Amino acid sequence: MKKSYLSTCVIAGLTALIFVSCGDDKKKNGETTTIEISDETMDAIVANYVDAVVLPTYKELAEKNAALYDKVIALKNNPSDGAFADACDAWLDARQPWETSEAFLFGPVDELGLDPNMDSWPLDQDAIENILTSGNFADLNWTDNDSDDAIEAAQGVRGFHTLEFLLFKDGQPRTIADEQYAANKESWGNYLYNVAALLKNDSQTLYEAWSKDYQNKGAFATTFKSHNNATYSSAINCIQEMLEGCQDIAGEVGTAKIGDPYDLYQSGKKTEALYAVESWYSWHSRDDYTNNIYSVRNSYFGTTDGTIANNSLSRAVAAADIDEDTKVKTAITTAANAIQAIPQPFRNNINSKEAEIAMQACADLVKVLESLESKIVE
Repeated sequence: MKKSYLSTCVIAGLTALIFVSCGDDKKKNGETTTIEISDETMDAIVANYVDAVVLPTYKELAEKNAALYDKVIALKNNPSDGAFADACDAWLDARQPWETSEAFLFGPVDELGLDPNMDSWPLDQDAIENILTSGNFADLNWTDNDSDDAIEAAQGVRGFHTLEFLLFKDGQPRTIADEQYAANKESWGNYLYNVAALLKNDSQTLYEAWSKDYQNKGAFATTFKSHNNATYSSAINCIQEMLEGCQDIAGEVGTAKIGDPYDLYQSGKKTEALYAVESWYSWHSRDDYTNNIYSVRNSYFGTTDGTIANNSLSRAVAAADIDEDTKVKTAITTAANAIQAIPQPFRNNINSKEAEIAMQACADLVKVLESLESKIVE
């Protein structure tokens, strides 16, 4: 979610050649003070992260946004309740790989403005309604020559959440009898089409920047795995990018995605609190936040399915200190479970005890990741 945060994450892996050491002289009060990982192992971690986590996630994102576009076209051309439901299902499918990518919001997704293009929140609902009335869909586009305010304005009326508003109402697919839709059916369909087309293009641009070419310098995946440039001069720089990105998204889930609505509610601003909840049109907030934590898990495990790759940071840390690895894995699981324990929908349970527990679990995960980063050395 683009708010005022941009995550950075690069992921983990290990090889059969693992060389990690943590001797007694590197223990203090029973805790690891340093975790040494060889250059060769770090290279394998970074390569696996790119090949087994980042590229498959962005490929899935591009494919599912293409499928979403097709469902939106079908809805636009032949409106029906079933077409609305199909488009909503496709939106939910496309949302998952985006949320599991938020631990690595660096490189092209950051530099090309693709995070706010695709995921700005909260929306400018008044501006969206003005566009529906005017039919001026050029307002969704921007160029590098535009002012920062103009770019931000364009990004606030496109992306996943604009499409979510147009497709969902109170956690359910809209219907053709919906008053808002029925009053402006043609413009509504055109808006759906324009936003879905932009999402499809942005996700394809992101995947190709990583897999084919970025700024005429070859695939960003190759650039990152080589880590011989000014930005990434060594494998440990990449590992640090990974861990800092994981910290960023875990912190954002706790302090912003759950914490902002909670703080507003506690201060008596209950309406503002409701509108601060990301993905409340679809009632998909809990799964969004859980998938953000899974983006941390995937980065640490070196896979996208919850298993642990041989060439993963988890294996490397475990080889040095099994207790340290257990702390990280436990913190990830605890945070994900705590978010899922919030009663559904989150927008109706903003100030619940479960929400407080989830915020604390996210904060604990950040601390564990910060501690781990401070201990890893070449």
